[in-house]
Amino acid sequence: MGGLGSTRWLWHTRKTQVEECLRLHIKTIKENLKPGYMGSVFWSRGERVTHTINYRVLGEEIPVAVRLNYIQTNRSSGEKNDFDYGIILTPTPLAWGGVRYWFVCPLVVNNLPCRRRVGCLYLPPKGQYFGCRDCYDLTYRSSQESGQFKGFYESLAASMQSDYPGITGRDVRYMLEDKFTPHMEEMALKKYISEWEPPPDRYADYLTAEALCREAGISSKDLQKLMDIRLIVPDTPNGRYRPKLLGWAKKLAYLIDEGWELIEIKRWASGRFDSENPKQWPPDMERWQF
Repeated sequence: MGGLGSTRWLWHTRKTQVEECLRLHIKTIKENLKPGYMGSVFWSRGERVTHTINYRVLGEEIPVAVRLNYIQTNRSSGEKNDFDYGIILTPTPLAWGGVRYWFVCPLVVNNLPCRRRVGCLYLPPKGQYFGCRDCYDLTYRSSQESGQFKGFYESLAASMQSDYPGITGRDVRYMLEDKFTPHMEEMALKKYISEWEPPPDRYADYLTAEALCREAGISSKDLQKLMDIRLIVPDTPNGRYRPKLLGWAKKLAYLIDEGWELIEIKRWASGRFDSENPKQWPPDMERWQF
């Protein structure tokens, strides 16, 4: 055979329609793409389940492949065949973070592996292995019936030129099928980069050490001493202080100017709430001296 599906997909005389096939979309299992996970996918007609495949996600820290297992019954002979094979997964980074996983088509055509990156694999009515639409030469029912949508795709692409310069009707068709051509991914990335703005600085109104010293009337040397005994502590990793800390810094600056020792200031700061009048200002120095 030469590989999965080698030469066996040319069984049909007319193009098989996508709508006739079993479709395995990466979105169906993307939430379960965790190494070691085992699950099943079902196809049904009404309330009756018509097809089932089991799958297991392979890999160690990240998913690298999906192993499929299913049984097919030959309608004419009644013979049952058990299929068990792997499909490689490949990730691509997303512009907004994270990755998107794709199937790598496992079929071999004319002794050459396909290896196309696709979001959906198909199993035609007389096929044996899941493969990509190109390998099975599949078409859409609408494409066989008429080419009426070609003009629609081109018209829609023309209306999107301002947002996606260079977009083609083919890009639009793939996008409506929930697939993306490399060209579409490139355009989406360029659009994201052009419109991206850095998030606002949540600490924009926080004070630097210099601003705190200037507005509180305290020297940088005294500020460092107060930091050493943890009477003033920065609120951000880059050493900024929340605006509400300014009032506290002014009080500490006042006490330093009045001749209080650092040990006295710390004793007052930690013990004032146990006193009769914790809000007394200015505090009585004699109470807090040794």
